[in-house]
Amino acid sequence: MQISKYIFPGLLLVMMAAGCKKDDTTPTADIFYKVSIDDRTVTFSNETTGAVSYKWDFGDGETSTEESPVHTYPGKGKYVPTLYATDKDGHVAEGSTVIYIAKTSPVKLDDNTFSDWDNVTDYVITPAAGETYFKKMKIDYDASYVYMYIEVASKESNADIYDFYLDTDNDAGTGFVTDFAGAGFDVLLEGTVLGDWLDPFTHKGAQNEFSWDLVTASEFYSVGYKAQDGGIFKFEMRISRSKLKGLAATQAFKMGIIATKGDWSATLGRLPASNAPAIQVNFE
Repeated sequence: MQISKYIFPGLLLVMMAAGCKKDDTTPTADIFYKVSIDDRTVTFSNETTGAVSYKWDFGDGETSTEESPVHTYPGKGKYVPTLYATDKDGHVAEGSTVIYIAKTSPVKLDDNTFSDWDNVTDYVITPAAGETYFKKMKIDYDASYVYMYIEVASKESNADIYDFYLDTDNDAGTGFVTDFAGAGFDVLLEGTVLGDWLDPFTHKGAQNEFSWDLVTASEFYSVGYKAQDGGIFKFEMRISRSKLKGLAATQAFKMGIIATKGDWSATLGRLPASNAPAIQVNFE
């Protein structure tokens, strides 16, 4: 049995296996296909040569004899689809790959609306009594990003500064300890966000030391739609999980946010409140 590996740029790893026959005849079918994933729907683009018929085993109990099928998986998880290609002499070659169907987010940053956030219900953060600056926050995520929707009693022209403290390894025993309870913060994002300024830092030294190293992380955040609604300013943003220390590998992270006036003269608000548990998001 011959086994070869092919990596298609931007696509998945495909294992190619020529089926062993008693007469040691090598199938003439040369399997080659591409995989495109959109939410739970996978498009298989078959470019196999030398075959006269096909059978797909999608790895979830379903099959197809279409040449290039489109298949919707039942839910999140790991699947191993296999293509069986039969040549004109009846010999069968097969090629398998691994597909991960992960959580997707309904949030789109380029749709000029906040309506997509209506479908986000798992992480809705309401400020504590007495908090006057932060009005509401929602958080969502997918395999690549963490998304945030924030409402504040301010306006964009104020150029308020935000400090996002992130416990990216979900370990209170590492990182900077603040009065956001139960967290040790490994990453600090600081800047106006809306003024195209947000710098990433990683913590160093003892946990009680406010000591941070500025790191290079290009295009690690994006700002989406923003709107003024009376005295409330609303905006959405996302941060890249792969470009911030530990955020891609962790199963959960914690966060706290402090807003400061643009001239650093006063603290405007906190989310959550002082000494309250840090916001925790669990990745599936």
